[in-house]
Amino acid sequence: MIQFLVDNPLFVVLFCLGVGYLFGKINLGKFPNNATLGTLYAAIIMNIIITSNGGHFEGDSVVVMKNLFFALFTFVLGYEAGPVFKNAVKSEGISSSLKLAGLAIFYCACVLGCAFAMCKLFGFTPDKASGFLAGSQTQSTILNSESDVVAYAITYILATIGLITFVQEGAPAITKVHLAQAVIDKTGGMVKGGKEALKINVQIRAYRVDETSTYSDKTVGEVTSEYGVRLHVEAVYRNNELLDISPDLTIKTSDIIVVAGSVRDIDKFNKNGLVEVTDEKYLSLEIERVEIVIAVPKAEDLLERFAEQGIIINRIKRNGRKIKMPEEFIEEDVITITGKPKSIEECIENVAFIKNVGESSDIPAVMLSIAVAIAIGMIKIPGLGFSLGTSCCALIIGMIVGCGFQKYPIVGQMSGGARWILKSLGLNLFIAATALERPLSLSGIFTFDNIYIVIAGILCVFVPASLAIAFGWFVLKLKAADLYGGICGCATSTPGLNSLSEKTGSTIFTVGYAPAFVVANIGLTLVGTVLMSWLK
Repeated sequence: MIQFLVDNPLFVVLFCLGVGYLFGKINLGKFPNNATLGTLYAAIIMNIIITSNGGHFEGDSVVVMKNLFFALFTFVLGYEAGPVFKNAVKSEGISSSLKLAGLAIFYCACVLGCAFAMCKLFGFTPDKASGFLAGSQTQSTILNSESDVVAYAITYILATIGLITFVQEGAPAITKVHLAQAVIDKTGGMVKGGKEALKINVQIRAYRVDETSTYSDKTVGEVTSEYGVRLHVEAVYRNNELLDISPDLTIKTSDIIVVAGSVRDIDKFNKNGLVEVTDEKYLSLEIERVEIVIAVPKAEDLLERFAEQGIIINRIKRNGRKIKMPEEFIEEDVITITGKPKSIEECIENVAFIKNVGESSDIPAVMLSIAVAIAIGMIKIPGLGFSLGTSCCALIIGMIVGCGFQKYPIVGQMSGGARWILKSLGLNLFIAATALERPLSLSGIFTFDNIYIVIAGILCVFVPASLAIAFGWFVLKLKAADLYGGICGCATSTPGLNSLSEKTGSTIFTVGYAPAFVVANIGLTLVGTVLMSWLK
């Protein structure tokens, strides 16, 4: 049986994943639990069973799986984070991103100081130092060929569980802002500064103009003037003949007019000497609802075009925010509109394009982008002797592709289902592969020497995180949601970020995570290099 497991690492990884997702469904009260932790527990137990019976995985099979899965996960994370981050920078300014970068630098300095103190206090050799530091920061780029894998495995587990516990319980205790309130403060703050969104449920109705109606002998423009772009006359029939619509067309008694608009506006409109007509002939208009993206710096006359062509505006988004009707549309505004296809095409020509987002995914563009990220991540930076790594480059490339698709949704599309699979499975498969990568046994864990590793690992998780939270909250004045996500980024803890999203049902923490994660990936790698040079 053990040999079967050793010969089939793919089976072991998938088995741990299945058990992990089942375990993640169990409610353990305040003790943190999710699919990621469940997968980690399952993989550790499986590793101990295999190692204790004389087995271990050989070759690079697990390593290849681990790197592939994490590249997929970080790419999707960046793909989703890029547009959010860009919108946040545009709406809040670059100062918040610079603060998060400063938070990551401060955190790395705290890690270096704490790790050096632990090494001197407990007399760690360079191999144990690199092992416990890499594990406590869940940063594999710190590892080298001489690193103590047991120290890494022990502290990696402690760091994963400890950081999740800290961001869910410890950080809110320091700031006095709970997770749910942090989400409200962040999202509410973004909406408060703008305007409320337009929400229109469009209906099509037909009416015969009665002789008592005040609409008789008025032009189409006069009839709809008080409704703006919320209601429009789509057609006018006179003696069963369809007339050419224009704002100057005069409505006569007995004309049948077809209007499209919101329920509220139509109800207001028809209380004026109109008799509703239900003949299918008048209601079979071809209209569609689409999202368009403004592609010019300013679209000053677009609102007038919409009014002339009978296009109804349902919703407007600017920098990710829902807003009311602006004075003018600007580049990258996303507008949901309803109208006749031909009218929409004429209105947006040379001004905007239809945002075609469906359930398909541009697999070639996505896979090639990840391949490019992996290639760049392997290039060593001249003079420094290390590379950015696959995860860091996959995150950056993902952010670029995500931002590019948001602005020009022609290539790089990823459906919601595809993103979920790659992100959720990618992370948890990486966790399982990491836990199985190196032999791990009970006798190797429960030794007196490793007690110092446990103490050092715990301190290197909680001390830098606590200091950084205090620095970010009291000195940098970061918002709680940005700060909590930023701490996960500083500790390069994707499980921590995942736990925040699962706990609150919000991805807003990614805004703080992205810039801190990018800076910390580089910073923590430098910390490992500096620490090793100090200990030699």
